[in-house]
Amino acid sequence: MQKTLTIKELSLMSKKLNLLYVEDDMYAREATLQLLKNFFNNITTAVDGLDALKKFDNDSFDLVLSDINMPNLDGLDMVKLLREKNQDIPILMLSAYNDVEFFLSAIELDVDGYLLKPLSVEKFTKTLLKVIRKIELLRLNQNYKQELEDEVKRRNKELEYKLHYDSLTELCSRYSFFKDIEELSFPTLLLVDINKFKVINEVYGNSIGSKVLIEFANRLKNSVDTKKYKLYRLSSDEFAIVNFKKQSKNEKSQELIENLLKDLNNLKLNIEDNIISIDITIGVSNIGKNSYENAKIALDYAKEHKRSFEIYSLSIDHRDENSLTLKCKNFISSAIDEDRVVAVYQPIVNKEGETIKYETLMRLRDKNSSKLITPFHFLEIAIKTRLYDSLSSNIIFKALNILKNSDKTLSINFTYSDITNSSFINEIKEFFEKNKEIGSRTVFEITESETIENYDDMKQFISSFRKYGVKIAIDDFGSGFSNFEYILSIEPDYLKIDGSLVKDIDSDERAHTLVEAIVQFSHKLNIKVIAEYVHSQTIFEMLKRLDVDEYQGFYFSEPLEKPEFKFSI
Repeated sequence: MQKTLTIKELSLMSKKLNLLYVEDDMYAREATLQLLKNFFNNITTAVDGLDALKKFDNDSFDLVLSDINMPNLDGLDMVKLLREKNQDIPILMLSAYNDVEFFLSAIELDVDGYLLKPLSVEKFTKTLLKVIRKIELLRLNQNYKQELEDEVKRRNKELEYKLHYDSLTELCSRYSFFKDIEELSFPTLLLVDINKFKVINEVYGNSIGSKVLIEFANRLKNSVDTKKYKLYRLSSDEFAIVNFKKQSKNEKSQELIENLLKDLNNLKLNIEDNIISIDITIGVSNIGKNSYENAKIALDYAKEHKRSFEIYSLSIDHRDENSLTLKCKNFISSAIDEDRVVAVYQPIVNKEGETIKYETLMRLRDKNSSKLITPFHFLEIAIKTRLYDSLSSNIIFKALNILKNSDKTLSINFTYSDITNSSFINEIKEFFEKNKEIGSRTVFEITESETIENYDDMKQFISSFRKYGVKIAIDDFGSGFSNFEYILSIEPDYLKIDGSLVKDIDSDERAHTLVEAIVQFSHKLNIKVIAEYVHSQTIFEMLKRLDVDEYQGFYFSEPLEKPEFKFSI
């Protein structure tokens, strides 16, 4: 039960309120004001409804007290208009007549009290108390709304920052980069790529890799005049430097390129007592139109030709991307429709050179000849044009049917895209349920790459097929995004050393050391090692001395369309 307030206590509460008092009769107004001044310090008077509306627009009020019968605009019509301006403000009505019709009209307008003249102190205090409680609730609600609005603004500001800035390096983001260059006609753009950064992640792990990126970004800031240039991080190891002023000659960016190569090439970083060497490649575009694409072409050209930098020119741009993509897409679609998707099988041998299994590979047969076309020419476009799933399904089920109808062991490639295609994976599970005997002769090769978003998906996929006896291989290990922690969690049966390491093992000491470390690491975990791209007797002998378990490459055999499988059908 609430405590009854004295008039003094009530007046202390009401003193802070702003009252708009509307009364046309001067004598009644003066008499009522004597009472109101006991409760309010801030009282604004109006002589009729029109006067009240003007003053309401020019000031802020907590409460309105108004007569009903007034010239120009009466109290009830005034309340209708006030409610359009502020539907929550408390309104009390005064009348000399105890008229039911007035009373009902006031209720319909949602007024907060109906008082009779002359104003009774007792009735006024009771009504005022209710109104004050309503005002307090309104203020609490308004404060809550303001807090919500402030929180929304704060979170929007955080999201805006995350959108425009890279959280790791605090450089501008990829989103900010593309938004900025779209608005400018002549940006000079430099793409700076950390060479072989993926190897750093593989050898040292993602944590140290992140610290390398942070330190590199700081060094990049120190090498660039940030008053002239804006810096961005575009992807894992790719950074952009943009000058938004018009550049007409390549010499304009030459000084910056020289400074970057001087400061950042052959850079030695000490990260957690590990001395990590950094080299960079730079691609430059001084042409405003398609500046990013042009700089990317220059960067790729520099890498391909083992140069530290390249400036874009038409002489290094041999692409007609749109027409090539469309032509290739049509070729892939027709190959799928006409059953020209071909599975070929490359032998995998043991140390004695004996074939123990085959890797299933994809080819497309040319429509006008017997020539088989490798994925190098079509796979990227197949992924871009969403035709990859059909190609992958075609090859995988061809291999599964070979397993079903022969006595051979086959290795089948799966990408992260395949693994996350739940309907496709369920079809494969149904096949294994009907043909459980093939599990012991099946190896799933998983291509590990930057596209993997959730390693739990990978683990669930592996677990669901191990029950059939399927073995797991990690493909392209040594040039992808793998690290030892990931390998420990997957527990594969095989690691396939990427060909980029194997092919130069006789001439590249670092490649030899890395292969040796992979073999030792794998064998300690009871993981067998397979070497790809074995192309000579010399490479084969070196790998045998390193105790590699299995071998694959053109030295033994090219992929075969029709190996001598013994079919049971």
